Amino acid sequence: MKEGKLVLIILSIAVLIYTVFYLVSRDITLPDNQAMPWQSYVNDQGETVVFDLTMGKSTLTDAMRLFGTEVEASLFEEDNNKKDLEVFFSSTKVGGISAKVILNLDLNNQQFAYLNNNIKETEALSIDTKKISFNQAGESSMFALTINSLTFIPRADLSADTLIGLFKKPARVDLVESGIEYWYYPSKGLRIIVDTENKEILEFYTP
Repeated sequence: MKEGKLVLIILSIAVLIYTVFYLVSRDITLPDNQAMPWQSYVNDQGETVVFDLTMGKSTLTDAMRLFGTEVEASLFEEDNNKKDLEVFFSSTKVGGISAKVILNLDLNNQQFAYLNNNIKETEALSIDTKKISFNQAGESSMFALTINSLTFIPRADLSADTLIGLFKKPARVDLVESGIEYWYYPSKGLRIIVDTENKEILEFYTP
């Protein structure tokens, strides 16, 4: 008899807790999490969208709202006149995933000329490549530059099975060298560098 009363009391408490939770939460709308790398897509204009950033349209300022303001900007210049302006977020968290993020920014001749007048330091990386950093005025001029591509490097090592579970099977796989494969997802504007020895690298770009 006592056991029956105890069960009844426990059930009553459970019903009470459920009722209170329902009354408190019934008007709360849980937003869909749009900040996950496997949710990237190519829009009707042929532009890749990832983390709600549109390649070729969204700016560095847009990205800093998402990834934070602790950044390092560098221009990599080669003797063949190739220039790559990169912004590096060494530590950020998106959708609960800790990662490093690298943005490649669009740069025209006028913007390059301005940056060239605001150089802080030049470092030779090789015979034909140098790395250039800029003063505050140079870095501030980058805020309105648009994002050409985005590289996402998760801190956690992702297995091939995990990648397939999240991104599905790739449309094409290229074996680059032993232990390194390129997985292509054209509909996501994505290439994943799968490396058995190092962390996987997710590259988002407009096809």
